[in-house]
Amino acid sequence: MKIRTLILILLCMAAFSQRAEAGVFVKGLDAFVEYTAGHEAATLSFTTRGKQFRAIALWFEGSVAVAVEDAAGQRTIVYRNGAPAGGKDLPKIGFQGASESRSNAYLLGIHDFTNDGQPELVLSVSDGRDGLAVYVLQYDGYNWRLIGEMLTAGKGLGGCRVFRQALTMKNAEGTLFTWTCHGSTFDFLSSDKVNDPTVLY
Repeated sequence: MKIRTLILILLCMAAFSQRAEAGVFVKGLDAFVEYTAGHEAATLSFTTRGKQFRAIALWFEGSVAVAVEDAAGQRTIVYRNGAPAGGKDLPKIGFQGASESRSNAYLLGIHDFTNDGQPELVLSVSDGRDGLAVYVLQYDGYNWRLIGEMLTAGKGLGGCRVFRQALTMKNAEGTLFTWTCHGSTFDFLSSDKVNDPTVLY
């Protein structure tokens, strides 16, 4: 009886784990936490360049804000109103005018894109359909700066994968879109040789 119960528990845990992994729209991050717009705040603690930080996502004045706080309590707002600080003027995922959908899903994660042994902060948002944005922020020892912006909307690309220094997305036709980090910048290539990231939104 006890063995059957244990097997049943293990099967349930495996099924739950598979469902949780299936819901993650950025696969391959070293660590991450999930957050849904309008809900209780989520935090991710991590260390980079010898300093401890925690990233905090919370609903603030009608949209999600993300701040990074160091061990001394110094906070920097890195994302607000659908856009990262210092980013380009790109479409906002899951917004109708100035209002953000409370069904937007976020991931706060870390991954070493620059291959220097120090993880970058990865902030991503999905509207649950085919709108997806991934922002990569690097701490330079003094400030957080945006080094990568990957975005798609309305093109049927609802998820992506991180592997080593690259982030990839694929459409239904099999075209592979790849952003690869070289130093502290990302280059974009597509397998159809168009090589223009603006076609994805």
